[in-house]
Amino acid sequence: MKNFASTLLMSGSVFAGASASICLNALSLILTERMQIMRDVAAYKAKYRLPVEDLAREQKVLAAARNTAQEAGLEPHSVESFISALMTAGKTIQYRYLADGFAPADLSVTQQDLEGIRQRINELDKHLLMTISQRLRTGQLSYSERAWLAEKTVSPNLTEAEKDNLLDTMRFIQRAT
Repeated sequence: MKNFASTLLMSGSVFAGASASICLNALSLILTERMQIMRDVAAYKAKYRLPVEDLAREQKVLAAARNTAQEAGLEPHSVESFISALMTAGKTIQYRYLADGFAPADLSVTQQDLEGIRQRINELDKHLLMTISQRLRTGQLSYSERAWLAEKTVSPNLTEAEKDNLLDTMRFIQRAT
């Protein structure tokens, strides 16, 4: 019986390690997609000459993130700095795309497209928080895991410093007690 219990405990740590690894891969993919979508948002804003800043929208995103955090078993206020950093990185990417300019074909984004893009961003944010919650069940991110995430999360117009800031704010997210 003692051998069975130790085997079960060792298996549990193997499964936890596999789960953490899957979560890290998912986090990288979700963050990358979230940042890459900013090109489409910038194209829409360029076409309709809209400002990058939309404070009312940002407040809605933060409120939705707090609700999702609660559903995911996270402390709602602990996600705010991460979501704010995510939006800041997104706006910075949009500004860079706007500064580079768009070809006419890039500006074919419609209002309906923007609603679809925003819906996808909301889905990605929800998946991010759910995945972070799942990952935190095995403990905080290690330095090597954070470095791996930084290496694998790649998006045009996202600098290393912005990526570092984004990943640094992730460490403030806490599971609800």
